[in-house]
Amino acid sequence: MINAVGSRLIRALIIVFVLLAAQGLSSAEVKLGILPRLGAVELNAMFRPLAEYLSKETGEQVTLVVPKDFDTFKAMVKAGQVELGFANSLIYVQLKKDAAIEPLALSAEKKGGTKFRGVIIARKDSGIDKIQQLKGKKLIFVEKDSAAGYIFQMLLLSKAGLDVNKDFIKLPFAKKHDNVTMAVFNRSADAGGIREDDLEKMKDKVDVNQLKIVSYTDYFPNWPVFATNKLNKATAEKVRAALLKLKHGEAATEKVLGSAKLTAFSPVSDRDYDHLRQAARLAGAL
Repeated sequence: MINAVGSRLIRALIIVFVLLAAQGLSSAEVKLGILPRLGAVELNAMFRPLAEYLSKETGEQVTLVVPKDFDTFKAMVKAGQVELGFANSLIYVQLKKDAAIEPLALSAEKKGGTKFRGVIIARKDSGIDKIQQLKGKKLIFVEKDSAAGYIFQMLLLSKAGLDVNKDFIKLPFAKKHDNVTMAVFNRSADAGGIREDDLEKMKDKVDVNQLKIVSYTDYFPNWPVFATNKLNKATAEKVRAALLKLKHGEAATEKVLGSAKLTAFSPVSDRDYDHLRQAARLAGAL
């Protein structure tokens, strides 16, 4: 038979266990996977303030995960090994095709805001002034899965009336936007497709005054933060609300997003990416 002292001890232990359990639930780990477009050390430094901010705002322990490559990132999302993800627009629509993910907020950058686009460049002395003059020419692009360095341009060329499979010569992919620019500058390609912002970044490597933009692609939505089906809906809504609190131009936002080269987050829906899906299918990337 349990005496009064024993009963009090049991009640005290039960209270301790309940408190510990509640604490464990409130600090459950939420893994935020970052698409590894840069090295792990750099990306961790860039996004650590955001993870800390989300931890504070949601009451959950948000930790960063930077996989070794794009394929590993995709595999982790599909396997439910992360609760949140941050990836480029093309990776998002590719994953959405096979995985139950939901976009929570749309990232904004200093120059392009919540949208970005690609361009087709050529030398000023090439005689190429409009898209139709690319017929029969040698074109170079970044990579098959490059949104602003291939996918966007395929839709642009198709809309201009060119058959993207036979009306021009596709040179081997250059792998990097810089390499596309160099190939056009050095005349090994007649024209090339790159992200709009990347031409200006080349001004210290080549004389960009000898290059021109032949045409601009449509604008497409920027990188989203998305939730996987492993994250419960209540926490997903907390994350969404926290991200949307980060407004452009505010000091608190700069503290959280400055190192990540972002300026804010905006509302987003999956329908916003339908135009990109059209371009990706045309290019064989979806």
